[in-house]
Amino acid sequence: MIIKKTIQELTSELNQLDDDQAFLRQAYQLILGRQASDDELQFLQHRLDAGVARKIVIANLLLSPEHAQLNKKSVQLSWLKKKQLLIWKNWHALLSRIKAIYTFGRLVFNYAKDPAFMKKDVLSLNRQVEEIKSKLFFFLNQEAQAQQRRLDQFFFDLRQELRASKDPTILDKIDAISRHAIDNYYLSLEQAYRGSRDEILERYKATVDLVKPLFAKEKEMRAADLGCGRGEWLQIISGYCAKVTGIDMNSAMISQCLSHGLQAEQGDLLEWLQRQPDQSLDLITAFHVIEHLPFEKLNMLIHEIYRVLTHGGSVILETPNPENIHVATHMFYRDPTHKTPVPKELSNHLLEFHGFTQIKVHPVHPFEETMRVPEDSEVAKRFNSMVYGATDYMITGTKQSAKK
Repeated sequence: MIIKKTIQELTSELNQLDDDQAFLRQAYQLILGRQASDDELQFLQHRLDAGVARKIVIANLLLSPEHAQLNKKSVQLSWLKKKQLLIWKNWHALLSRIKAIYTFGRLVFNYAKDPAFMKKDVLSLNRQVEEIKSKLFFFLNQEAQAQQRRLDQFFFDLRQELRASKDPTILDKIDAISRHAIDNYYLSLEQAYRGSRDEILERYKATVDLVKPLFAKEKEMRAADLGCGRGEWLQIISGYCAKVTGIDMNSAMISQCLSHGLQAEQGDLLEWLQRQPDQSLDLITAFHVIEHLPFEKLNMLIHEIYRVLTHGGSVILETPNPENIHVATHMFYRDPTHKTPVPKELSNHLLEFHGFTQIKVHPVHPFEETMRVPEDSEVAKRFNSMVYGATDYMITGTKQSAKK
């Protein structure tokens, strides 16, 4: 229940609270007659941390549309008081702008006298901007995660209610919602552990250098990237191919590709390959795909890749390197959809078995040099290779040219 108070009584009572969170909670309770949500508390806490006065917070709550609806039951706020509060709030905003203009003018004046002073202040200002950016990104990230949790809970509750109907159509829609939620989670997982889009693009530039001979063909190449993910490799090879298509089961990944103007389709990789005509593609790539497949499906995938490739066409596979102990015992299992590590001997034999030639294995993506044991002994070399060596390996193979 809201107890009527004057503005003076309200302000005096709230300012007695030293803790900002207690102040914000009590302000919402006294002014709006309800508890503040976690998002509202986070947002206002960030404003207080940025230097916004408590009076501004109180004024904004008193002048909010929500308080206007509670005006008869909330803090006593006459028409005159409301106008005074509004004038004070606007005056405070004007003073803040004047202060900002004054600060800028002082910087310009001091720069005219001493350029080094301006440089010092600009560096200080840049540091402040970076601090604000980090806080803002933190807040936006927290808000996004909170919204996702609320949506997940909503869909969970909805699924529980709808399953009772036993309607097959509704159950199919529920499964689609579940898949969409998993797709979004996997996109988040990739962003957290694999790296940003720019980082992966930079990494793939080095990959192109390793396999440039595959692109040095006289005819225009047709290619497909299986498990294209966010489309970084798709974007890289688009410059080398007349036509390239990405395929991925994850709807969130496909959305990322399409947003960057790339051609991509959602679907099962093996089913997509089985629909393609014989000898219809010159290059097929699959980065971090084969470790997700049971062996029966992996064997069939290599068979279909060989069938679909033109004579002289190439395959590029990349997968975590289980020779690296850190990868095999820890990093591999950060992804819950990984099935089993694929040693290079197995992938090499699979390509040979299905007819590929000119097979080459390229260790890629080692740990930073600073992490390695700085010794030249044989033991140190073996240790560095097994623990800080290549985290992935890439294997390439070529389909035999047609016999003349």
